[in-house]
Amino acid sequence: MKITLIIASLLLGLVMTGSAQADRWDSKGWTKLGEREVNGRMDKDRIEVGRYEGKFSKLSIVVENSDLELLDLEVNFAAGKSFHPAVRHVFKEGARSRVIDLPGDDRVIKSIELKYKNLPGGGNAKVEVWAWKTEGGGGDRRRGR
Repeated sequence: MKITLIIASLLLGLVMTGSAQADRWDSKGWTKLGEREVNGRMDKDRIEVGRYEGKFSKLSIVVENSDLELLDLEVNFAAGKSFHPAVRHVFKEGARSRVIDLPGDDRVIKSIELKYKNLPGGGNAKVEVWAWKTEGGGGDRRRGR
């Protein structure tokens, strides 16, 4: 009986480990627009992008190093319009957001503004913003800030 329980526990452990690795963020085809470290309980940061990066159709946010609560996200386009997707969410370390479709045809991103806070009990979270290029698929140009 004990041997059966031990084997079942080991098999369950292997299955759980495999599914955790399958859920890891695969950045293939995505362009990293920037990253910021969340400093303190409440923080607001801006990631400057610019026309040279190209046009994008989708965004995704990846959280590393600690848990955090994303309070607001604003995408500012070169044409002067802005977009506020409903993204208020608590992220666990290693999690990513759903894919956020960007509206309209002129999707040159000027900047992205993030408002967030670290959750008690962890360190400073790192937030990465990734985008999918409209023309020619994703890119592999990555730049961190």
